[in-house]
Amino acid sequence: MEKLGLVLSGGGSKGAYEIGVYKALRKMHIKIDIVTGTSIGAVNGILIAQKDLRGALKLWKHISFSTMYKEEDFPPMEDPVLSKVYAQYIKTFINEGGMDVSKMETMFDKYFKPFRFFKSNIDYGLVTFNFSKKRPVIKLKKDLRPDNTKSYVIASASCYPAFKPYVIDNDLYIDGGYYDNFPINLAIEMGATKIIAVDLRAVGLKKQIQDESVEVTYIAPRNKIGSFLIFDKNRAKEAIRFGYNDAMKTFGKLDGNKFTFKKYNLIKNYNLYSDIFEDNLNNIFKAEGNQILNKIFLTPLFKEILNRKTLYNNFNNILEKAGKIFKFEESNIYDIHTYNRGLLNALSNTEAIDIENIKAKIKEKNITSIIDTRPITKYFYECIMNNDKTMIKFIPLFNDEFLAAVYIYTVKGLRITY
Repeated sequence: MEKLGLVLSGGGSKGAYEIGVYKALRKMHIKIDIVTGTSIGAVNGILIAQKDLRGALKLWKHISFSTMYKEEDFPPMEDPVLSKVYAQYIKTFINEGGMDVSKMETMFDKYFKPFRFFKSNIDYGLVTFNFSKKRPVIKLKKDLRPDNTKSYVIASASCYPAFKPYVIDNDLYIDGGYYDNFPINLAIEMGATKIIAVDLRAVGLKKQIQDESVEVTYIAPRNKIGSFLIFDKNRAKEAIRFGYNDAMKTFGKLDGNKFTFKKYNLIKNYNLYSDIFEDNLNNIFKAEGNQILNKIFLTPLFKEILNRKTLYNNFNNILEKAGKIFKFEESNIYDIHTYNRGLLNALSNTEAIDIENIKAKIKEKNITSIIDTRPITKYFYECIMNNDKTMIKFIPLFNDEFLAAVYIYTVKGLRITY
């Protein structure tokens, strides 16, 4: 009989991403039989085992430093300087041996529903580490009781040295990531025949999979979801959206890579514009014998386009880079028509470039100081519009901006407005 295991890695505040994945699995009616977790994965695993999506979303959408620690210990999130946060963790470790976990216990009591957990048909397992005896401790649902579940879950999530070790029966316990931060093998041992594994890519040991015959579908953040030590509701909400989007894309329900689009939007966009895009690019490079062009032609992507072999993934990569340049929100789910129109609007609202200033920076080999590349993209776009070939010498330095400009020029076409 097939059993699906959901494996949740540790990763501190990145754990909101796992709840986004769970939300997507619920949306797709994917039935979970087993859930295993380490650290924050053990906490999320409890909520998933008790089938409490609403509670899990509520927890993460209200998370903050004040729900995890003494509020005065940390700088306000209006000034979220990571160095200050790390400094506070180090200070409390030196002075007190780590953060106190009492607020985490209070939070767990609020969301743990013993009756729902133990009556659920989803099996559960966690990993923690007995620091006193230097050995891992595995706890399954059958080993847990309403009066000891909190202790082992909090022990698994006690990320030493940021947190103090957790005491159970006079022994010190610390984060399960010190033994196995990604308990795939535990899920297999519990009977999982297929696995969905959510990897937050956080610090911690990972064991080699013992049974390679088990099919594992990996889901991991494609976008930046912040430091694992920053607890903030706005970042958590964004991480939930990323988790949802990535899971839906993994199972083919949405399209895109770092950006997310409605199903079939990208293939329709590719079929509509890829040939025109190639034509536009080839028209720009009609001149031959140019030394700069020879450098450009060495770039695999340009070779592909100029030889009229633009691959679907590379074309989509260009349109996503355009969104990145114009600082589009990466956690949204886009309709491609709205996305393309947004690029045109963003371009029209971009100030013209000071080309002499850019030339000076290039001459000084100070390109890294050009932080905002939107004006550069607009410069290329206007050169394309005016058939101004002086732009060609800048292309090797700003490939992405140039290709984004060609893409926007392509989707604009002959329209006066989009």
